[in-house]
Amino acid sequence: MPDNKKVFTRKASNDVLTSETVLDLIDRKDESVWVMNHIFINPDQHDEHEISLLMDEVMEFIKDSNKKIWPLDPIAIIYFEQHPELTKYWYHKPANK
Repeated sequence: MPDNKKVFTRKASNDVLTSETVLDLIDRKDESVWVMNHIFINPDQHDEHEISLLMDEVMEFIKDSNKKIWPLDPIAIIYFEQHPELTKYWYHKPANK
């Protein structure tokens, strides 16, 4: 996998995909950031806390990368809104948020 792409995949014990997201590293004028375009949550098989489990993995990576994340997916944006402790990692946070 190239250094500018990171895939996070969660699977159930039966090896069925439960959630996934892909981050792409892009260069902006002010800094390089990880862009989260989408989150997939399997509607038929996932843990009730699937988004938290997936985002825990993502945020561990973000913190280690010393870069910010630019969430574009509505699920991710809601997650960031509900977790103000992550604001310092949120690139391009909407002004009204």
